[in-house]
Amino acid sequence: MKKFFVGVIVGVLIFASASAFADSVGIIGKKVTGIYTVVQGGKSIAEAGIINGSAYAPVRAVSQAAGVELTVEGKKIIMSENENTSVTPKSALLLNLNSQRDQIVREIAKREAGIQNIQSDVIPTHEQLAKELANNGTLGQQQLQLVESLKQQIEQMKAELVTYNKQLVDIDAKIAELLK
Repeated sequence: MKKFFVGVIVGVLIFASASAFADSVGIIGKKVTGIYTVVQGGKSIAEAGIINGSAYAPVRAVSQAAGVELTVEGKKIIMSENENTSVTPKSALLLNLNSQRDQIVREIAKREAGIQNIQSDVIPTHEQLAKELANNGTLGQQQLQLVESLKQQIEQMKAELVTYNKQLVDIDAKIAELLK
């Protein structure tokens, strides 16, 4: 009986310490439920993820927009007012361009991943189904039509990639000009 109570107490201690640890990790592994745009002076400076009803924005973008100096020491982010730091129209434009650039890079990555997925996984699966269902009336034909539709979708995504890459080159040129 004594061993039973000792086992229960040890179990409670282990459970309590595990739940205390889980509370300390904060937002790690939590689901982002929405995205908000952080705007200063009518211009987008960053995007904030919404987790558990709170907005989490990139500290560097917000600190630059607020004219606050930011330094990182180990796992500590230190924000301090800098008398020489002020948000100028040039720095605000630079922040906006960097935000646009980040968004375009994300769109390019999404399109490239989508093309890769369709080409390597989706189309071969449906081509195989079309072969297997070739003698089964219209089902095989429907699979072939789906494959053709997917190939057209890939071409559309490639055209979008060209557009996004042109936008990226334009933004990079604007950023380079501002940094001169």
